[in-house]
Amino acid sequence: MSVDWQAEVDRAVDARFDQMVELRRHLHAHPELSGQERESSFLLYQKLSDERLDVRLGPEGRGVIADLRHPPNGDSAPLLALRADIDALHLHDAKSVAYRSQCEGVTHACGHDAHTALVFGALLALTDAARAGAAPMPLAVRGIFQPAEEICTGAREMIAVGALDGVAAILATHMDPSRAVGRIGLRDGVLTANCDEMTITLRGRGGHAARPHEASDPIVAAAQLINALYLFIARRTDSQDAVVVTIGQIRGG
Repeated sequence: MSVDWQAEVDRAVDARFDQMVELRRHLHAHPELSGQERESSFLLYQKLSDERLDVRLGPEGRGVIADLRHPPNGDSAPLLALRADIDALHLHDAKSVAYRSQCEGVTHACGHDAHTALVFGALLALTDAARAGAAPMPLAVRGIFQPAEEICTGAREMIAVGALDGVAAILATHMDPSRAVGRIGLRDGVLTANCDEMTITLRGRGGHAARPHEASDPIVAAAQLINALYLFIARRTDSQDAVVVTIGQIRGG
């Protein structure tokens, strides 16, 4: 093939960059919590349908699956999936920018708006390159825009409606502020860790601050427990293993 397909893809990315920025900022200004991502999903559905991709919504209108095949009727290429998450977090957006969150107490603090824009842009750039005759081989790419990632239910919901049917390999994206702009980290297999949540309840009799001997003082017990948990992890796991325990919130008093 005489066409420099890598240069053609680069040109396609550059041509679509403003649309990626526009999408990311729109999503940032209109974040939706896990399980509520219907407006975000419908916006993606419309935009990808306008590009003549094969698009369908996920369960209950949350999540999107978009397929690109080139040639359109070809099925010889292994299907590669690109996955982005689309839900936001219960956090206040304190920025002073035009695209700050318009939903009080909800914001895209984990980069899911950017993940979505990246996969959206990749699909469009590959589509443009393929239609320009620059694809060096048959293409089969699926964009998966997953809802409810933060509460660990969206992946199962999307799989249940066929998001991974026929998929030979999948790449997931995640922002990493520690990396310089323009650089990526890539690894075969698992790159980042999953996490489990835990809630610990301590009950005890309170008392007067000047008479701690008359109370069981659950606040002191909570402080001791946190220290013990942190020390336990450090002394019971291999220092080469990536294991972290974090107590992120205390309610009491």
